[in-house]
Amino acid sequence: MTSETNAFSTLSVRRTDGTRELHPYARILGLRDGFLFLEDGVLTDRSGHGIRTAQVHAILIAEVAAVDVETHVDDDENSETTIGLESAGMLNFDGSVYVR
Repeated sequence: MTSETNAFSTLSVRRTDGTRELHPYARILGLRDGFLFLEDGVLTDRSGHGIRTAQVHAILIAEVAAVDVETHVDDDENSETTIGLESAGMLNFDGSVYVR
């Protein structure tokens, strides 16, 4: 793990095809050239040579419908995004976002 533990959260990436992938301990690095870049916070030895590095995921932004910060890995309805929208009164009963 890195020393910046507060920068990492469980991220849920919802794709436009309806699928959802979880990144349990990750952070958003940013957007560039049409891609969303995520970095895993847990360092792994992917090379098998004792060099521990973080894995970076490049996700085509055209395929991303939403990115949520989850409060629980297994519960899609308990994301910080959903809770914040509910608190602000900006979530419709069907789960869609209210637009003024």
